[in-house]
Amino acid sequence: MRLTKILRTKRPSFSDDKKTVNFFGPRCWQELNQDQLKYVLFLLSTYSDHVVVKTYMFLRFTGIHVISRDRFGWKCFVRTNRLGKRRFFTVEPWQIESLIGQFAYIDNYEMMDARLEKINGLHAVDQELHGFRFADYLNTEKYYQAYNINKNDRFLEQLALFLYRKKNGNMARKIKMDRAELLGVYLWYSHVKYRFSKAFPHFFKKIPLESAGTYDFVQSMNAQIRALTEGDVTKEDLIFNTDCWRALTELDQKAREAEEFNAKYNK
Repeated sequence: MRLTKILRTKRPSFSDDKKTVNFFGPRCWQELNQDQLKYVLFLLSTYSDHVVVKTYMFLRFTGIHVISRDRFGWKCFVRTNRLGKRRFFTVEPWQIESLIGQFAYIDNYEMMDARLEKINGLHAVDQELHGFRFADYLNTEKYYQAYNINKNDRFLEQLALFLYRKKNGNMARKIKMDRAELLGVYLWYSHVKYRFSKAFPHFFKKIPLESAGTYDFVQSMNAQIRALTEGDVTKEDLIFNTDCWRALTELDQKAREAEEFNAKYNK
């Protein structure tokens, strides 16, 4: 990506005595604008050390330019107006460690309630998949699970084709993405999974590690379809075109009823 883009959140401000500098940066995923989000995804897809990622975020989003390092810390400057006037100062290591703490939210992907709105001219569907067909949900789940097992980017590309559409809502035949965009697709859907687990706690349950290798997605998918159609194949098209939130609400209710039945009769 182009690193020359201005990503600063807001110009720094100075105290009346000119001894204190106030820096501003996004304090959560939702406060990132689209360019900043793409930059964070670029960093996360490039560096494994989150301290490095947060340091780059701090410098880029606050507009700090590093000149050199000496025994006191890093000599830096910021531009204080549109004419390019510079303000020089020194940042000590302990100050950087303290200041990058505001970016701790990148350590928790489950709370990533933000996503890239466009990828190569294609537009993102609803952030939490409201209005998303149940059939499309089944496909996104299939490719998400396939990627988790095989770590092959082609599954993320297939996942993205369901999450990013043409203006008329139709699916594209292919989509080209860089590393940051691939990561963005994966983290977005991971957040959706987290939201589903909170909204439908009876249906979405974590699989024990010892059972993960034997999980059969096709069998699970067929069980979901059968539960919703009650074995009536003539209802399948109707179920496939149902909003996934409505379908999952029904599946969650059926799972709750099964739990109550087992608790009552299988003591």
